[in-house]
Amino acid sequence: MGGLSTGYINDKLNAEGTTDKTKQLLLEFLNTAQSAAAIAGTEPIEGPVFDDPAEGYGDQYRDYDIGLTVAQRIIDKRNGLGGFSTLDQLAGISHFGRDKFNDLLHSFSMRVSEISAVNFNFRSGAGEPYGLNIRSNFATAAPSPSWQKGRSTAYADSPVAYPIKETQGRAICLQAAFEANGISAAHVRAIGGGRLGRIKEQLVSFDDKGQSGLQTFELEQTTFHAHGINAYNVLWRWQWRLSPDSPWRELASTHHRVFILLGTPTAPWTQTPEDTTLPWTDALEIACGWAAGATDQDSAAGLITQQYNSCGKVAYDTTAGATFYGWSTFNLTQMIDRLNGGPGLGGLVNATDNANTVSTLANLLGCDLWQARLGWSFKLNKLLPIGHDTWEVPFGWGVSYHEVAWKGACTEDDQLFDGCFQFDDSADPTATPPTPSLPVNMVFSDGSAKSYQRRLCPPGSDGCAKCQAQPSTRRRRPLV
Repeated sequence: MGGLSTGYINDKLNAEGTTDKTKQLLLEFLNTAQSAAAIAGTEPIEGPVFDDPAEGYGDQYRDYDIGLTVAQRIIDKRNGLGGFSTLDQLAGISHFGRDKFNDLLHSFSMRVSEISAVNFNFRSGAGEPYGLNIRSNFATAAPSPSWQKGRSTAYADSPVAYPIKETQGRAICLQAAFEANGISAAHVRAIGGGRLGRIKEQLVSFDDKGQSGLQTFELEQTTFHAHGINAYNVLWRWQWRLSPDSPWRELASTHHRVFILLGTPTAPWTQTPEDTTLPWTDALEIACGWAAGATDQDSAAGLITQQYNSCGKVAYDTTAGATFYGWSTFNLTQMIDRLNGGPGLGGLVNATDNANTVSTLANLLGCDLWQARLGWSFKLNKLLPIGHDTWEVPFGWGVSYHEVAWKGACTEDDQLFDGCFQFDDSADPTATPPTPSLPVNMVFSDGSAKSYQRRLCPPGSDGCAKCQAQPSTRRRRPLV
């Protein structure tokens, strides 16, 4: 069977009143298909596959029947031409007859043709944020909308952050925009989504240009609240159908990087649109990885402290105790570079750098820590500084000040997190061998022999007596 004639194809297109849009969609489909299976509709679909037809199809539902052999012949001709420029170039393909061509043409003349955008951080009529306002880093804004056709190919290209506290027990919504050809409305949903959940089916209307604009959809079967802080790669398979009793047809898959936080980030982070201190996805990758699974602030801050102390990327400056990453501001950009294996501002840090890093990353997850100092000029016990494997008394005697990440008013009655020093947790901190312990959620001074103050300093006029909370130094350094 020699296939179609050029005359038949053109007569059919004219008789059907085939629009330029339909021709464009069909040509794009044929020219971009990566395999015969893609044209035949037998290519495996990315994402969840269901056995129950009511749940979706493992293979794309098609209104045409083009087998693999004929599909390969179409690809061979396309490649020989360097791509189809007109539909009449489909003439002469063996066994590609009238029925196959007519069904293919009909399929592309009435369909939802694409998903063009997915948006997460819009606000409802009540002004409540669903997805948080975020950015990539200090210098770079996040894409808006988060997912865009032709631009978002990897998971990281479409980031979104959700706070557990503010979304608990509430309907979570997103927006999506579509294009259609030859129809005025269709039912749309998305399956998959992992712990973020599926996207409920709803009717989407299209204007005379086939545009839907951004439409609001609700998530269902969301389970991320029970699993604490995390970062997920989420894939949705978008599907459409003309009526509730029609079969679902595959549209496209979208990929997203989802960050789950305990709550809206606290200062120095903000939610002011376009501000450089919107939560950075570069920082969220680190913080969500370090504190994965934490379901409360103390656990999250403790994991940040522990993971930072053991990261192996920085070491305490035992020569000068200089501040490298932030005195009046905190250069989080360079610290992220260092933690990711880059040069940053070098591998040396001091107590201020440590307090900045722990408090800033913890607050990104919804904790509420400050940077505050202990002073002044006091002796220290033998300690194990970050990045070192030898116990020592820093600088041979002690320090002029120390700085930690602190809760509350940063007084002697408040808890702190110290990623800088491990201390000896044995009954006698001057005895050997030491029992290393990292100060996590410890009260500064509760009068006991195992308080943070007593673990850090020897008793006496030059030790604990001079190592006092300095709440007047309480601050959260701005980020660069």
